[in-house]
Amino acid sequence: MTEVPQETAEVLLEKAKRLTRQAQRKLLLDPEDYPGAIKDQREAVRLVHGALGDLEADASASADERKECAHRLADYWGRLGGIYRRADMVPEGIEAYGHGKEIEGRYQLDDSYNRINWIVLTLLQDPRKLGALEKEIDEAIDLIQAQVQGPRRDQWWAWADLGLVCQLGGRPRESGVAYEHFRQAGARPADYKSVLPVLEQLQATFEPSDLDLATRLGETIRTLEAEEGGA
Repeated sequence: MTEVPQETAEVLLEKAKRLTRQAQRKLLLDPEDYPGAIKDQREAVRLVHGALGDLEADASASADERKECAHRLADYWGRLGGIYRRADMVPEGIEAYGHGKEIEGRYQLDDSYNRINWIVLTLLQDPRKLGALEKEIDEAIDLIQAQVQGPRRDQWWAWADLGLVCQLGGRPRESGVAYEHFRQAGARPADYKSVLPVLEQLQATFEPSDLDLATRLGETIRTLEAEEGGA
């Protein structure tokens, strides 16, 4: 029997890219086609996971190749988490962001997307977990503070992430500084519109149980809304 050659990491990554685009197209054509988009995105994740495993086993693969593949895998986990979130499948979204967060940490990626979304979605599901997440939030603050002093200093979304976790961590002054850098990094009106809904959801979630935090989030929202008009 002829042995079927194993697909290379490059082939797997290309297939995964096509599936991710297909998932995006499905939601553009039918915003309610979550099952179809989830199926495609989960398969994309599986393929990239396989590609990363191949690169890890290949002694000739460079560290940069592995890291680039890990970045793709973290991104695809984040995309899957986003689809679950839009579909109101919160536990599945938390799980997907958790996998992405683990990849970000294991490969020391200059990113915080999955980590922040995991924290946010966990708190939106149950705001009572804020205390239990204190260590996770503090670690996120330390991590992003280091990143914005280096490769992410010009990324408005990195400063927005830092501002958010500083608020959740009870550091309003540091949060204000981060959001000022968010503005200075060139955030556009569309960027404000991507940041504000998360703050508004958290404010509404914490209002019944943590009025101080809800108030601080409200102050941040009003500041960003005022800046948005002049952006």
